[in-house]
Amino acid sequence: MASRWRAARRGTLTAAGVSTNSRRAAFLALAAAVAAVCASAAEPAATAQPPQGWELAWADEFDGDALDAAKWNVQIGDGSALGIPGWGNNELQSYAAGNVAVAGGHLIITALAKAGGGRRYTSARINTDGKFALRYGRVEGRIRTPAGQGLWAAFWMLPSNSPYGTWPSSGEIDIMEAFARRPAPFVQGVVHYGMAWPLNVYAAKRYEGVDPADAFHVYALEWDAERLRWFVDGAHFHTVPNTTYWNYYKDDASNAHRRGPKSAPFDQPFHLLLNLAVGGDLPGDPVADAFPGELRVDYVRVYRCAVDGATGLGCAGLAAPVDPRVRPTVPEGVYEAKYHLYADAVGPLVLADAKRYRDEETTVPLRIIRVDGAGGAPALAEVQDAGARGTVVDLATTGGGFAIGTADASRLRLFGMAPVEDASLAGEIQFDLRVLADATDPASALRVKLDSGAAEVGLVELPIADLPWDEWTTVTVQIGDMVRNAGAAGAVDLGRVRNLFVLEAVGAVHLRVDAVRIRCGHKQRHGCGIAPS
Repeated sequence: MASRWRAARRGTLTAAGVSTNSRRAAFLALAAAVAAVCASAAEPAATAQPPQGWELAWADEFDGDALDAAKWNVQIGDGSALGIPGWGNNELQSYAAGNVAVAGGHLIITALAKAGGGRRYTSARINTDGKFALRYGRVEGRIRTPAGQGLWAAFWMLPSNSPYGTWPSSGEIDIMEAFARRPAPFVQGVVHYGMAWPLNVYAAKRYEGVDPADAFHVYALEWDAERLRWFVDGAHFHTVPNTTYWNYYKDDASNAHRRGPKSAPFDQPFHLLLNLAVGGDLPGDPVADAFPGELRVDYVRVYRCAVDGATGLGCAGLAAPVDPRVRPTVPEGVYEAKYHLYADAVGPLVLADAKRYRDEETTVPLRIIRVDGAGGAPALAEVQDAGARGTVVDLATTGGGFAIGTADASRLRLFGMAPVEDASLAGEIQFDLRVLADATDPASALRVKLDSGAAEVGLVELPIADLPWDEWTTVTVQIGDMVRNAGAAGAVDLGRVRNLFVLEAVGAVHLRVDAVRIRCGHKQRHGCGIAPS
């Protein structure tokens, strides 16, 4: 408000040829205008009627003297309890219940330079998880954010019980993020999607026409089955269509990665969040005069499209005009690669020349290698399956199995598939398996391995009792899990793999194997694959 006052005052007092009475009248008019601005910033807005075509689905006007526990949860701590200390952004605060209040028609979240929860600063974060969620609609909040370097206010949404796995393959919608950064604070709308961290992507756009700390502003999102649109004070500034966002996630039932439907991940219910963070990667370190910092919220209102609540379509432009000059973000998608090791016969392995990021191909001959075990030499043969599968590998053994590796013992590099910290990238080994009941011990197990030498192995063990018997099934093993589970003498080196697939039995088994392949997915073209070492 101070910047507005100075600008208006300069414009009044430097005007030439103005009488004293005129000046006085102008001054009184100016004072009234300033008072109106201050009042609009300080007083809660009256409850509004739903815009034409919309119906009110949920709201909190914050008219009481305490947070409504039937609508909101208060989160506490620094994120460590969820495995993300610093809330994943190196934030400096611990959230505390004492930093949230309701008074004067406002929700007030206060950031303090006061130690708590093992952190130097405290603040607050609330959400509606388990109490309210929506899929499609218009969400708006009338909000004033704090000034002062290093504070980060957010009005945002996360999925509730999404089937799409971990963040952000399950999605995140930031209706408003306000960064109190000197010399230029800014607001942005963001949507996060793609693959699980660290292969996440996002689409963000700043709104340049507002200082989020100078007064209350209305931040809104309109979300339907085809797109998301962002608004500030009724001005449309950002659009992300479903041709842009996508996800590629690990399905728990199959343990395999797959693409989500066309509008995934934003085809599921999401709940609301409000918080004020201190410091972190984006706003930078706070300064002393930023405290106490207050995030004030006059109201939060959620509307459902009365035209078609199931898809949210049909209400665009009814609450606020859609600006045709706003360019949607460009389409994107996941890069997938599949490498066949055995399909009616072993190899050859066809590689994309990833070293030069071109579509040229390199062929690598493969061979099947018998792997002897404690029970002696396994019975290994290629046979015609009774079904329509053609040639398959038949293995009968009391220990041992077979491997598929390069015919000349050369090494290969599996890139974009190694685990990063606690996260696995989307690399996996798949094969079709039929366990035959004759000569198979239910107490036996299968070990699926990668190796870069006899002493460098990654493996996953599969109990035979957990697999279907006497029918073909697809088995998927995550390469990240194999790398973490090293052999007795050391872990596999994905930069110099010798055998791309090893299947060994622990105990007596009779089984058939077909369609052995390695798959991977990445956010970048040629971001994962197999190449000469």
